[in-house]
Amino acid sequence: MTSTEVHIEVDIDEEAIARLPLTQEVQDDFRGRMKQVEAVAIATAPVYTGEFRDSIHLVDEPDPDGTWHVDADADHAYFVEHGTRQVDRNGRSIHRPHYTMSHALDAAGGDH
Repeated sequence: MTSTEVHIEVDIDEEAIARLPLTQEVQDDFRGRMKQVEAVAIATAPVYTGEFRDSIHLVDEPDPDGTWHVDADADHAYFVEHGTRQVDRNGRSIHRPHYTMSHALDAAGGDH
């Protein structure tokens, strides 16, 4: 049995690749996926006062590179998402992390 060597040359159109995320079709897809992330985050957010849940929203416009964001901009959003080190007198965590936004990204599916 003999082996065959194959050489393939590929010319990459860097300009086309750079423009692709900014095309209307791709932007519509990205925005739709992030609306799903927003919906899942709102549906699964822990509710004590509702302030955290009510602060979750899709940012109105993408970044210049085409990236869309879902934010939770309540003052305490970071602590709801990641928890704190506070413990009760028995050493149990008082404010455990919820990872609402992280789980919403996973639940919405796709590569991210």
